[in-house]
Amino acid sequence: MITQVDLQKMLEERMRRKPKKWLVALIRWVLIEKWLNKHLAKIGDKEGVDFMQGVVDVLDINVQVSGEENLPKAGTPYMFVCNHPLGGVDVVSVASVVGKHYPEGLKIPANDFLLLLTGIKDMLIPVNKIGGQSRSLSEKINEAYASDTQLMFFPAGKVSRKKNGIISDEEWKKNFVAKSIEYKRDIVPIRIDAKNSKLFYAIAKLRAKLGIKFNIEMALLVRELRKQMHKTIKITIGEPISYASLDSSRTAYQWAQEIKKIVYNL
Repeated sequence: MITQVDLQKMLEERMRRKPKKWLVALIRWVLIEKWLNKHLAKIGDKEGVDFMQGVVDVLDINVQVSGEENLPKAGTPYMFVCNHPLGGVDVVSVASVVGKHYPEGLKIPANDFLLLLTGIKDMLIPVNKIGGQSRSLSEKINEAYASDTQLMFFPAGKVSRKKNGIISDEEWKKNFVAKSIEYKRDIVPIRIDAKNSKLFYAIAKLRAKLGIKFNIEMALLVRELRKQMHKTIKITIGEPISYASLDSSRTAYQWAQEIKKIVYNL
């Protein structure tokens, strides 16, 4: 089945009632639904990693990869951890590169808005940042950790911001370190070199300055995706980090920030 996005249906499910026509029209305009579905149609009925590669091809993104030889052989479960500069295309690009090496599959904890893309639904572990994490979803995540499936994480939990002229993730969450140790998964660090538009960072800065908690700039991410057409995204894969090396000399939080440094030094 060809993947298409139905924003009115999404709103109805979340609001549990029929939304006002003006609200549907506004959301469709902000999230450029027609443009999105036009390009999704070009991908056809592809699924999983093939869908990811289809997005890269349709958007004519030049993905340049260094260190691909550092990817471990298939058969042993790993954690692939990445910085998060873009909020969509970065996930698709790196997953299209890594996923093709692992027939056992690749899963990515992601905001459940991405579940609108049915072509990659089976690759995603939904993380509902709005309504909180239910017990059933937490169980699904733990099942994924315990499985032989490869896992990919973006430990910042949100898109990189610009501070003092430097685009970087904010602090990385420590959970992936604790889970790496618990489930004996070595960590493969991956750096993604890309950036959003000046407008995205300007709005993020203004919102923070005004003390507005609602993440206004996130509504621009689909438009930011369109701006990545015909651009180059550089991906650098580092050598695996043994879970056994994450000892008690540092806390899980400290290890998370250390691994973040390793990623940005690739």
